[in-house]
Amino acid sequence: MSGSVQLKKKDFQIALLIEDIAEAKIISDGLREIGIFAHYYQELDDLWVSLNTYTPDLCIVDVKKMSQGTLLFKQHQKVKNNTLKFAFYYKDETKVLLNSCFGLNHYGYLRAEVNIVEQLRSILRRRNEELRLLDLTETMEGRVNRLKLRSQRLSEQEEKNSLFISQNNEAQMLMNKFGKVSNIDDLNSRIITLFSEWDACLEFGLYQLNSTNQKLVSPRKSTPKYRALPDLWLATVCEEGISEYAQEMVYDVSYGVMGDKIITLKIHGTNDLPEMLLVASFQDKYLENIQWEMLENKLSSEFRKVLANYYRKDERKTFSDSIFSTMQNMDDIAFHKVESKMRYAMVDFSSLVNMIKQRSGNRFYWQAFAKEFTTELAGILSGDFRISHFGVEHFIVGIDKKFIETDYQKLTSFVDDFQFWRYFEDSSLVVSNDLAPYVKFIAPSSVNLIRQAAHDVVDFMHRETPNPGRQIEV
Repeated sequence: MSGSVQLKKKDFQIALLIEDIAEAKIISDGLREIGIFAHYYQELDDLWVSLNTYTPDLCIVDVKKMSQGTLLFKQHQKVKNNTLKFAFYYKDETKVLLNSCFGLNHYGYLRAEVNIVEQLRSILRRRNEELRLLDLTETMEGRVNRLKLRSQRLSEQEEKNSLFISQNNEAQMLMNKFGKVSNIDDLNSRIITLFSEWDACLEFGLYQLNSTNQKLVSPRKSTPKYRALPDLWLATVCEEGISEYAQEMVYDVSYGVMGDKIITLKIHGTNDLPEMLLVASFQDKYLENIQWEMLENKLSSEFRKVLANYYRKDERKTFSDSIFSTMQNMDDIAFHKVESKMRYAMVDFSSLVNMIKQRSGNRFYWQAFAKEFTTELAGILSGDFRISHFGVEHFIVGIDKKFIETDYQKLTSFVDDFQFWRYFEDSSLVVSNDLAPYVKFIAPSSVNLIRQAAHDVVDFMHRETPNPGRQIEV
């Protein structure tokens, strides 16, 4: 800046506190020559009040106006905290008053007897450069802050993406461990096992329609995270899956048990509406990041496989024999030494039948029980097997000898795990241990079969405990 002052700010503001109006006009004319209009104050108290409302870019103060009554210029808050920038005006006759300026951080002196314009240019160059640097600093700080915010957003997004990927990988690994299931009980057990092992899952429950499609039941399993929810009677039969109002009932009940931070996975079979509902509570960060639709699709896929297997087995019915055919085959072995390809096991339901008789007011759904028990059992047995009914208290299972060791274990485990309680209209009144059947091998003879069945009935009446354990008879 050689001959002029290039102002950084278009609205550069200067305040003049000068006692003599004529002298103030000289300074004002000089500023106008540079391109600046000044605000004039004759008394310190007027300037004092104005400084409380705004801060000029520069204030030129007459050394004769450094005080007024009890007011001291140097005691103004903006002077003390260095937010007000100022220079001093004096004449030779008031030079002695410059003593009152000592110790103040000012921008120089304007001497009345010297060319005012050139003195103003010198002071304004310094102040203008300072303002330019302040603007530049503010601009750079704004850029730095924007970069910091952008970096923070990128970092947060990267963390979110990483969390999203890791949590979905965890969910995918969980689904990869699902394995193969052959019936509804297996499916329920596998779901309960996997969600119990999922660290992010805090607690969960499972609902499905019972055989009448008018009640929602929750499998009775004992794991730390699983909640066996109360049975829900529905106002109407849900032939096409769990209706919307029934889903709302499930949410209300689950909300009371697990709190409000829950998600509901809808497991679909062959209907548009879900046929199973899994309600779970998760850690907060999982609620947004997991692809729940992926889990729903996986669980629905496994459920449809179970249904397809169920209907396929149900349609085939090659495993079902009449009791008379079974007794005929037994006698062929006993009387004619015909080589048998099977070993026969008897499943005794005396405990279940006795419970039904004792609680006759609690309806038992016989047809659904017999159909689902035999079909699901057929889904786990191997080779050429047969299942027949001997009255309501005994099922006779012909196990293929080639698979005798594995299938007998499958049979006993299946009977132990089968949820007989769900076929009672009011399952809340049923204790599972009271229903436990037992399994034993029997010798191939129709007479022996009849004797064993009669013996089981008599033995049950004298038994001290409902389940004495399994027996093996050759």
